Amino acid sequence: MVRGGRSTPQKRRLRARISSTIEAQGVLVRLAKRIALQLVWKFDAAEIGDEAVWRAVGQRLVRETERLKAGVGLVDRQIIVALPKLSAQQVEDFLEELSASEPAIARTILNVALDAAEPVPAGRRYLSEYCRVVEQMKTFDPDIARTVANATFMAHAPPKKAMDHLKTFADLVMKFQDDVGFARTVAKAAFRAPDPIRAARTFIADYDAIVEELATKGVESQIARSLAGIASLAADPVPTARKLLQNFEDVLEVAKKTHPWVARSIALSACRASDPLTTARSYMKNYDTIVCLISGTDERRAREVAAQSFRSDNPLRWAKRYLTELREGR
Repeated sequence: MVRGGRSTPQKRRLRARISSTIEAQGVLVRLAKRIALQLVWKFDAAEIGDEAVWRAVGQRLVRETERLKAGVGLVDRQIIVALPKLSAQQVEDFLEELSASEPAIARTILNVALDAAEPVPAGRRYLSEYCRVVEQMKTFDPDIARTVANATFMAHAPPKKAMDHLKTFADLVMKFQDDVGFARTVAKAAFRAPDPIRAARTFIADYDAIVEELATKGVESQIARSLAGIASLAADPVPTARKLLQNFEDVLEVAKKTHPWVARSIALSACRASDPLTTARSYMKNYDTIVCLISGTDERRAREVAAQSFRSDNPLRWAKRYLTELREGR
């Protein structure tokens, strides 16, 4: 793909004519401009053709755009960077290639690769680096390995720089191998920071300080770790932890009156909300609704399903899905 260069008045006028003709066919404005730029810089004026050719190009781009939206699920921004480099068929084929190797990360790698000058070689290189990250890190903790690799590419971190950080990062998160959820959170947050190792060390230091402070207040260790895991990623970790603890205790006091068997889960889930008590009441209502629904078909699992689904924006849908997974033994 040509990036541009010096332009003459004649080329600028020709590019504007081509762009407006292509755009008039229903092509995205920025895509029309990029295609016009490529045509002007890659071909002589005599080779570019006339408005009939440009209209045909625009009509083809409309079909390609619709195909990428419907078949691949790309959004406008992705289509604008993809189509000057690859056809819709090539994008589909490349996504299929990535999915055959690593389905969980295929779309993430595709999204990053589309921004490269040569998406397919770049994507294959990213996939190779991703697999190497997973292979190296799985000796420390298989549950974290893919999260770290995924976060690396989502952060657009150069693969070499990311690999340089991995060993140190793995050592840092080893202490949280019994709390994989927090380790994953640290991985995602740290690898989006300019200095991932420094960010991870800061998160962990804040986490330790919060756990220690909450322990001195008599907070149960599991609750302290959960609150610390939330607060350590905030802008002001310690004040946030104190506020979360107050919210947790307020919600717990209310929830245990009617839902003692799930009060702690509700309090932990609601304590981070802007209006914890209102959120908690919504969760309790969701819980009761799910129990009522599931009890009609599987009373033995009703409370277990409700405990896993009450936080969802669509609790009944997720309750049915979770029940299906339980029955299938997943």
